Amino acid sequence: MSAAHASAGGRRASGGGARASSALLRAGAAAALLGGTGALWGYWHDPRSFFAAWLAAFWFWLSMPLGALGLLLIWDLTGGAWEPLARVPLSAMAATAPLFIVLFVPLIAGRHELYPWLAPQSAMPLPNRWYLNGGFFFVRAGAYFLVWNGFAAWRLLRPGAREWLSGIGVLLLGYCISFAGIDWLMSTEPRWFSSIYGMIVGAGQFAAAIACALVLITALGRGESAAAAFPAARMASLAAILLAVVIFFAYTSFCQWLIIWEENLRHEVPWYLERRQGAWGAVIYGLLAAHFVVPFFALLWTPAKRQPLLVAGVCVLLLLADIVHVWWLLLPGLHRVAFSWLEPSVMLGVGGLWLLALGGALHLRGQALLPPGEPQPQAAHG
Repeated sequence: MSAAHASAGGRRASGGGARASSALLRAGAAAALLGGTGALWGYWHDPRSFFAAWLAAFWFWLSMPLGALGLLLIWDLTGGAWEPLARVPLSAMAATAPLFIVLFVPLIAGRHELYPWLAPQSAMPLPNRWYLNGGFFFVRAGAYFLVWNGFAAWRLLRPGAREWLSGIGVLLLGYCISFAGIDWLMSTEPRWFSSIYGMIVGAGQFAAAIACALVLITALGRGESAAAAFPAARMASLAAILLAVVIFFAYTSFCQWLIIWEENLRHEVPWYLERRQGAWGAVIYGLLAAHFVVPFFALLWTPAKRQPLLVAGVCVLLLLADIVHVWWLLLPGLHRVAFSWLEPSVMLGVGGLWLLALGGALHLRGQALLPPGEPQPQAAHG
């Protein structure tokens, strides 16, 4: 490629990056304003429902930086042709990790509404009160944020770092996500426990992050001719990773259900009975279809994985399904919380804040989703 073509490509990429960040900032501001208004109303009128909705939104949007960071660290270890296609969106997503330190503050304020084991009369009969206690809970939370933000900063500032450190990062990231799921979601019902729970919620986060990256690549990269500039095989590679994670998510979810059904223990079965009552029972079948059946058959065929719009449509469905899955995990166990308009409103408001952070990260990086150094299609004919 000539210097003139490279310079022109750099200018187009810079302009595309500015358009992408501006679009994200506008969308984020609108979502934060609309969702934030409803969230504030809910906080003043129904604090318990507000804090439950905030926890669900916090956990879902936390998927984005953590899943993106995990994928970048895995690429350091394994390589892959998909990395140039996903490098910029994944890096920008990982750069939003510090936002969640701030978003964790409302959970601290609402801890007594969410975690019954913090009350002395509830904690005393628990056999694991050495683990479920306020002091240790916040020490672990601090350790999680330290690991996540530390590795995110290291990976973004030193992208050519050593493979062995990326390997340590993958292990620590996996452990921290699993235990954070146990601490922040599962412990809202402290008398119930599943050893597979951490893997289920971790796989859900990873799937959501990959799906979000693919939606960003398709939606924001269209203005930069991303579909023409990148071979379809790179899109297919990332979609294949998503398919593998979706299968793992379905496998772990089924294993948890099967083990509890076989054991038929009095202290385990009610967790599923609560989630089969009323409308929550119908949600199970919706999740089966949207979080496994449709993505599995849509992405199983290799030519389908090479179609950006089809892949993006499947990813949007997966993101919506993962939001519903987080609500399904959390809300039925909080018996004084019923699903209402507040949950979507808070989800929208927190999502708006994340989009603002993502747009800011793209703006600060000054890069388009399509890296300017990639060869353009017409160069192959020269």
